[in-house]
Amino acid sequence: MKKILSLLVFSAFFCGSLAFAGDSASNRKDQTVRLGMKSGIHLMYATSSPFVLEMPGEDWTFGLTYGSGKYNYSYTDYNSATSTYSIKSQSINFSTTEVTGRYYIGNSFNIPFGYANYKISYPDWVYSGVTYDIDYEISQLNYGIGNEWTYDWGGYLGIDWYQGGSKLSDKATVKLKSGTETATTLAQATVTSTDVKAFAGVFVMTFGFGF
Repeated sequence: MKKILSLLVFSAFFCGSLAFAGDSASNRKDQTVRLGMKSGIHLMYATSSPFVLEMPGEDWTFGLTYGSGKYNYSYTDYNSATSTYSIKSQSINFSTTEVTGRYYIGNSFNIPFGYANYKISYPDWVYSGVTYDIDYEISQLNYGIGNEWTYDWGGYLGIDWYQGGSKLSDKATVKLKSGTETATTLAQATVTSTDVKAFAGVFVMTFGFGF
């Protein structure tokens, strides 16, 4: 439902005339707070569909981003007792928390930046008959380059053409739930928990309405 709403709102913005955002700087300055959503070609945004709360300004905008969601994937499991391989399905939980900012160079061109904390958990992850709970948490600095248009009627649309990330810290937790742990199962669980590096994305969209 979130993704359908996101697509409809984005289509309405994009199909509208940019003439209504001719003076985005003044329109931002007239707003006190705005609410929106974030999406795009970025794993955390695509899976958690985060909401955005921002305090806009003529030269600076600061805000908070939060969202959560699930993603299903398949992986290859090995049964050491029978020496056979099988395909298993796994549901992963994603959580996005960000403190964000933008510095505007001109009317719409801006430099987005912020601090992000991303969490990924693999509940009941099974390998060779051993079940683990796996949690991975990463904090990073985000930075990018983008444009943002604020319309006369209160809506706004931002597109970060590129968003990079520099890892500050990360933490992996592997907890045995059931089964007889071996060096092989522990190594596989540990590799899975640290497979994720700093996140980056392109065409990251933020859209919503200001008051």
